[in-house]
Amino acid sequence: MIELGQLLRQNREAKELSLADVEAQTRIRQRYLAALEAGDWSELPNEVVARGFLPTYTRSLGLDPSALLGQFGLGGEST
Repeated sequence: MIELGQLLRQNREAKELSLADVEAQTRIRQRYLAALEAGDWSELPNEVVARGFLPTYTRSLGLDPSALLGQFGLGGEST
C-alpha cells in the first residue's frame, strides 16, 4: 500500500509544484511539508499541529481531505 507522504509528494510533483509553491499557498513551512511527505512526524511541532497541516496540504493539492485521511486511518476533518 502506498504511504500517505508518498501520495502527497506524487500529487505535488504531478501538479509541478515545488515545496516553496505549496508553502506560499498554505503558509506551512517547507520543512514541515517535507516531513509530512517523508512520514517523519518527529520533525513536526506536535501531533495536533501535524493533523492540522494534513487537511490544509491535501486541500491545496485538490484532494479530498476527509476521504484521503480516512483511507489512512487518520480520521477526517472536524467541522
